[in-house]
Amino acid sequence: MMEFWLVAKVWATKSWAFIKKYWQLFAGAVYAIAVWVYFKGQADKVKEVLKVKEDAHQKELDVLNGSHAEEIALRDDALAKYHEIIAKIEKKYEERKEELSEEKRAEVNKLVSKYREDPATLSRLLAERFGIVHIEAVK
Repeated sequence: MMEFWLVAKVWATKSWAFIKKYWQLFAGAVYAIAVWVYFKGQADKVKEVLKVKEDAHQKELDVLNGSHAEEIALRDDALAKYHEIIAKIEKKYEERKEELSEEKRAEVNKLVSKYREDPATLSRLLAERFGIVHIEAVK
């Protein structure tokens, strides 16, 4: 048993001499292990912060996408109303155009029947009322 203690004492003395000579290596190793342990605990916190940020970002994207969808729906509704109003206006315009043309036809027929015997007066009256170019006939 004594031999074991002698061997242990010699080994401890040599180890201590080696550690005193290369103490920077051991101090660096201890420092690296301490830093690794410290930041290993911090890594979980950083992961948690990143997860919270990612969730917040996803919520913002959802809100923006929802707003965009609402804007597109409102735009489509406005566009549909616009086309509907334009169609009504065009229909009313066509109806009024027909009414006006019927009124003009009736007035032209009335003038033609009244001034059938006097084409110069008829031509002048049609030019005045309807904006038709009147050219005097050369006799």
